[in-house]
Amino acid sequence: MSQTDTSIRFDWIYSLRLAFLYGLAKLTFIHSVLPKKLTEQLPTGWNNKMFWTAFSSGGKSLYYDYYCKLKQPQNYRPKTAVEPQYQLTEQDIQFFHENGYLGPFDLISPDEAEGMRQYLIDSVMSTKSSQAQNYQLKKSGYVSQGLLPKTESSQSDDLREYKIKRFETSINRHLDDEKLLDLMSHPAVVERCAQLLGPDLLLWRSGFFKVDPHGKGTGFHQNSAWLNQNARDPIINPPRFDELFQLTCWVALTEAREDNGGMIVVPGTQKEIYPLKPTKEKTDESGGLMLHGNSYFRDVDYPIDSAKKVSVKLKPGQFFIFCERVIHGSNDNITDAARWAVNFRFVRPDTRVFTKKMLEQGHKDTFLNLENYSLDNWGAVLVRGEDNFGYNRLFKRTSRPKVEQLR
Repeated sequence: MSQTDTSIRFDWIYSLRLAFLYGLAKLTFIHSVLPKKLTEQLPTGWNNKMFWTAFSSGGKSLYYDYYCKLKQPQNYRPKTAVEPQYQLTEQDIQFFHENGYLGPFDLISPDEAEGMRQYLIDSVMSTKSSQAQNYQLKKSGYVSQGLLPKTESSQSDDLREYKIKRFETSINRHLDDEKLLDLMSHPAVVERCAQLLGPDLLLWRSGFFKVDPHGKGTGFHQNSAWLNQNARDPIINPPRFDELFQLTCWVALTEAREDNGGMIVVPGTQKEIYPLKPTKEKTDESGGLMLHGNSYFRDVDYPIDSAKKVSVKLKPGQFFIFCERVIHGSNDNITDAARWAVNFRFVRPDTRVFTKKMLEQGHKDTFLNLENYSLDNWGAVLVRGEDNFGYNRLFKRTSRPKVEQLR
């Protein structure tokens, strides 16, 4: 059999397996009697567009997140009233909805930004997060075996160790540290986000990132419902996927430029979710690829090379707001100094974060191949307004934000 025939056979095997799993996913009344190993492969959170794209391409085009188009708002008026110093104009809000990002804005001084960077290194990253106390590391393979074609890709022990350490020390540390939570609750941030998202805001996730000197940036990608984390079900479940329900704030702790790993966005691409293309390239370095289990993703199915791209330049202590649906990534760092940033994500309280099953039985993370990742120590933080829905477990902070210390 020729190499071409082998490739075709592989495509059909994947497509037929996916069709079987997708069909079973629709038969919800029999899920309780199916083996657990099988039910964990069912794409229960996929829609028909996602299935057909993967099926018809033989796994060569896959949606990294829940497919939908984004509706434009009926008007560009702020969704809530705020103090004058944080006021966005209708032109600002229109720019955001047309381009998917807004900023930069001032948050803290460059000296405070440097102090926060050093604090992360000296105090926060030297300890393990409360969320990383209970998980199992899957030794090999992909958590949802049936949903991605098998590849020959692998990751080095050093790369894997780096990712695990980042999970243990850098994700959701606002739940352990009041100083970080104060930063993420600052009115300069939440008052601007409230005008875009609504008067009530929950902080559900945070992280901090370093691009090493001469290190590679992050490949282009989109996030909306974070279905990519377990490949089968969205983590974020809003009343409507086609409305704006999430925002990310990205705070520069060092200067962010085009040459040192600063962020890049492709304006306007938040209006639709695009598929990604897996590659069989065998490599021990991420090289800008989106790594999930044994599968590498490269190239959003969008003409990025010819598209207008914006490198977001920020001074230390400045931030910008973006919708994770916009295609985004970061430049390579070709300088001799590291680039540092903190990001954090807000949703409306009418949006469910994690499913009941994830909260009760544990979560799976395909990025790290984690299984039975306990969410017992997770909670969303109400940073503005009220939660009139009660969908989410709320984290109770011990004090109010020390705003005067951050200004």
